[in-house]
Order: sequence, then structure tokens, then C-alpha cells
Amino acid sequence: MKMSNNSKSEEEIQNLRRNLEEIKAREGVLGYILRASTSAAVDIKDPSKIIGYAALSASVLESGEEISKIFNLGEIKTILLEGADTKILSLITDDHRLSIFMEKKFDHKELYADLSLS
Repeated sequence: MKMSNNSKSEEEIQNLRRNLEEIKAREGVLGYILRASTSAAVDIKDPSKIIGYAALSASVLESGEEISKIFNLGEIKTILLEGADTKILSLITDDHRLSIFMEKKFDHKELYADLSLS
């Protein structure tokens, strides 16, 4: 998926959602949250964790942007947060915020490459 200064076209978002469906089916991926200014898509394997993952996703992205401002790091595009058993890969492209939750052993670099966001 190309990154541009303009908002992503609906076709690009649909392609991203198709990629996310394929990614979510992999062993070790727990789910994802894709947010835009006017919509959101949430697909978490354990529905009892949706609220917790949504709060974590929002906190990670907001904290990353704040830290970037404080230390003049420029625009944040990717954030990786690892815990004891799980990790979250958060990506910012245009007005979209994507967080993918996975088991700690899962290769997040593989996900990043499969999303073609480089």
C-alpha cells in the first residue's frame, strides 16, 4: 500500500482490510483495530478483550505522538510495544491508525512487510 499525503482511497482501505483478514487468520495473531476519523474496524479473537485492546491501542498511539513532540522526533509512523506475553504493532498512515495484537513470539517484521507499508 502506498503512503501518500492525501487520504487513502476507499480501494486502498478495502485492500488493507483484506490483508488484515488474511493476517488475522495466522497462528499467533490476536486481532486488530483499524481507526479512521469517521469509522473503525475491530476484529479481536477474544471478544472479552476488545475494550482493553482498544484502550491500549489509543494509549500507545497518543503516547507515541506526545513523546515525538517532546523530543522533536518528527512524524511517528510505527510503534512496537512488547509485554511479557503479547505485543502490539501500531502504524499511522494519513488519518488511519492501525494496531495489530499478537503473541510475543510472532514476527512483527513479517506483518509489516505483508502490509506493504514501507
